[in-house]
Amino acid sequence: MIATARRTARFAVLGLVWLVVIVVMAIGGAGVVAQWSHPPGTSARAELTWAGDREVEPKLDAALAELEVIGGEVDRLSVLARGALAALGADDQEPFIAALGEGTTIARAIESAVSVLRTDLQALPGHSATDAIRYGSDARARRATMLTALETTQGMARSWLNLTIGSQAASNLISLLTQHDLTVAEAAAQGRAAQYDQALVTLAGAIAILDDATDIRDDLLNTTDVETLDSWLSRNRRYDEALTTLYTALRDSGGLVNDAVREAYREEGEARADLPPDLRGLVVIVAEIGRGGLNQAVIAIEQARGRLSLIIEALAPAGADGS
Repeated sequence: MIATARRTARFAVLGLVWLVVIVVMAIGGAGVVAQWSHPPGTSARAELTWAGDREVEPKLDAALAELEVIGGEVDRLSVLARGALAALGADDQEPFIAALGEGTTIARAIESAVSVLRTDLQALPGHSATDAIRYGSDARARRATMLTALETTQGMARSWLNLTIGSQAASNLISLLTQHDLTVAEAAAQGRAAQYDQALVTLAGAIAILDDATDIRDDLLNTTDVETLDSWLSRNRRYDEALTTLYTALRDSGGLVNDAVREAYREEGEARADLPPDLRGLVVIVAEIGRGGLNQAVIAIEQARGRLSLIIEALAPAGADGS
């Protein structure tokens, strides 16, 4: 009886010991499985990609520095685009011309820098499936994000070209219309001094200026509402022709007032009354040209700048802004 109890107790102790051994082995096995379940290239196994990451990170840092330089140039281009559009309606076109020239240089520099940086990034590891074995996900993600950032600049050079073409046409138009007014004023002064032959030559020059302005109008017709411009050109052409008729009649009459001169005076007065009171109509003309593509070009550049700035900010190391 006693021997039976002892055997039962011994079996119970042995069973408990085996249970403990099985639990320990299960826990240990689970740890091994958990340890080996993390694939290379994740933060859980950073030690497996440490050497590759250490090799590529300086190159990615250098690429980010280049991307930041490009971002600064895009910022400058955005400022120039908005400044050029604002300066377009000014009497002095020199600031506009300067902004346009500087912007063209910067746009070309951006295009070249983007091409070089894209080539450098594409040469770095990260595009192949096997790269995940040697390089960490963070390094590969940085490379992919910078390539995406470069895509935001796609079409920027084209947007600047559109801005340049449209703005240049508008600038030339403003210069021609302003020059026309000054030329007609000079002809009128010559006419008042009874210098009719000189006045007629000057008026011929004013009409030629209007012809050049009309050529620009024809170029803008497919992209711009030219209704206001047509009205301005028509009214000024009518006045130029009326003044030409008047000075021709006065020259032929030797300065005497006859029926032809009276009729010419009447037509000149009506045409003068129909002229715009000042050059404010030019502002309207410029606004219409702006709606034909200039504003869209500025918006496209500004949107690209905003997207690129956000990506660069996200890529920058924590505390890189000095905060």
